[in-house]
Amino acid sequence: MTVVALLALIGRLATLPFAIGYRRLALDAGLSTSSWGAWALDLVKGELVAIVSTSIALAVLLTCVRRWQRSWPAIAGALLAGFVVIGSFVYPVLVEPLFNTFTPLDDGRLRDQIVAVAEREGVEIDDVLVADASRRTTTLNAYVSGFGGTKRVVLYDNLVADDVPQGEVVSVVAHELAHAKHDDVVLGTALGALGALCAGGLLGVVTDLVRRRGRPDMGDVGAVPMVLALAALATVLVAPVQNGISRQIETRADVTALRSTDAPQPFVELQRRLAIRSLADPTPPALSQWWFGSHPTVLHRVATAEAVLGPLP
Repeated sequence: MTVVALLALIGRLATLPFAIGYRRLALDAGLSTSSWGAWALDLVKGELVAIVSTSIALAVLLTCVRRWQRSWPAIAGALLAGFVVIGSFVYPVLVEPLFNTFTPLDDGRLRDQIVAVAEREGVEIDDVLVADASRRTTTLNAYVSGFGGTKRVVLYDNLVADDVPQGEVVSVVAHELAHAKHDDVVLGTALGALGALCAGGLLGVVTDLVRRRGRPDMGDVGAVPMVLALAALATVLVAPVQNGISRQIETRADVTALRSTDAPQPFVELQRRLAIRSLADPTPPALSQWWFGSHPTVLHRVATAEAVLGPLP
């Protein structure tokens, strides 16, 4: 963990000017509401979570390399895949509370509408939670995380408390319930686990190349920087595939939500509101959207609404 912490510190110090610059832009644009102290605390928390999770993954990898000289790629890949599954399961209850406080959505008309949409979509929900995100940001959001006993639907409190029409809030929740209906968190976890398996195999190939060049063995702590560099490179290279799948999943959730609510106008107004509040580019460069866009553009989502429910009034 010491090596990982040192490398993380070096990386954070190198990128800190960019993080501060982005933070200033968010403040100037009115996207952030937290103080510099609260922002710094979130930064430290995020780094600590990353250090702990990365250290566990590397410890598993190095142990496998040292113990199983020939079969370690398959064994390490399988164990890391299990780590991905466990991480996805416990993330809502171990990590999310470090950054937000969650309370149940109050009884009332909005909650009744959400329960009705859940019944139409065939989704069982124990509760809908509200996160105190307004102390950090002015952007609107909702999400589904976890699976099994940790599955939850979360709304930002500024989505519920601000002057957002209830029809638009219901549209947001219908989209998130669609993710739950299609088990998209489980799908994402499975894809992540598959990626871990593939990573184990690729590391096996890299190990052979490293040995031939006389570099540190994969079981040596000196190989940690190389492993982290390869992981960072792989993250960038697989982004088009990962984000392409993500956009398909998001579009499917939009279609399901539109059919369950039969209300295209609130959906479209919501997309416009989200884009304005987050200052999203409605027509991003094609290459940028293909490589880095995890969600369809606003114009694409409006077109989806018209394709599903017909021309808008």
